[in-house]
Amino acid sequence: MKHSNHRKPRQQRAQQVLRLGLLATAGLAAVATAAPAQAATTAAPQGGSGLTMPEVHVHADTALSNANRLHTRDFRTSFAIHEYGDTVGAGIANRAYASSVGCNGSDHCRSVALSFQIVTMGGSHTHLNASNVSKAVNNHCTGCETMAGAYQFIVDTPQAMHLTSSDRAKLTAIQHELASLRGTTDSPAVLKQKADALAGRVVAVLRSAAARTPSRPAPTRAGFFASPTSPRITVHSLMDGWPS
Repeated sequence: MKHSNHRKPRQQRAQQVLRLGLLATAGLAAVATAAPAQAATTAAPQGGSGLTMPEVHVHADTALSNANRLHTRDFRTSFAIHEYGDTVGAGIANRAYASSVGCNGSDHCRSVALSFQIVTMGGSHTHLNASNVSKAVNNHCTGCETMAGAYQFIVDTPQAMHLTSSDRAKLTAIQHELASLRGTTDSPAVLKQKADALAGRVVAVLRSAAARTPSRPAPTRAGFFASPTSPRITVHSLMDGWPS
C-alpha cells in the first residue's frame, strides 16, 4: 500500500475531471504494480489571520495492465492512501488503464486494471482538482476481455482526520483481497461485483474514521472557504470495458 502522510510542513470512458472550486458548498459527501506517485508539496506563507498556512499537494496513482500474445493474462492493481490533513488545496489523479493487443481466437487475452485511491483532507481550504480516469482498449484482439476500473474516495472533514493503526490494518486487508483477485477465473460481471464490494468496505472504514473527527469546524483563514460543518465522503468510480 502506498501511504502518504502530509501533516508535517512541506478521459464516461476516457476521463472525468472534477473541479471543485468551492469546497464549502460542493459535495465531497487504492499493490501489484502501480506507477509511482508523483508528489510536489509547496509550503504556503503565514496567512493574514495569523494562522500558519498549510501546503498544496499533488499526487497521481496508476494501475496499468497490458495483455498480448506472449503474455495473455495481466492483472494490475493500485491501492494508495494520501492523508493531507490541513491543506490549502490538492491536485489528485487516479488512473486505471487496461489494453489487450493481438491475441488470436484460440487464446483470448484478459487484461484487468483496478485502482483505488483514498484522499483525506480537513479544515479550511481553497480548492481541489480531482481527476478519475478509466480506459480499456482492445487492439486487434477479437474476443478479448479488457477491463479497467478506477475508484476514488475523497473525505473532507471539519478538522484534519487521522487514520488509526486499526483503520490502516483494515485497509491493508482490503488491499490484499484486491490483489488476490489476480488469480480469479470469475466472469467479468462477478469480478466487478467483488471490486464494488471491496470499495464498499473502504467507505465503511472511512465513515467510521470520519465520525471520530471533532465536529467543531477549524478556524477559517483569510481568503479561504470555511471547513465543512460535518464529514463529507464522496466516491467516484469509472468502469470501462465491463459488461453492462
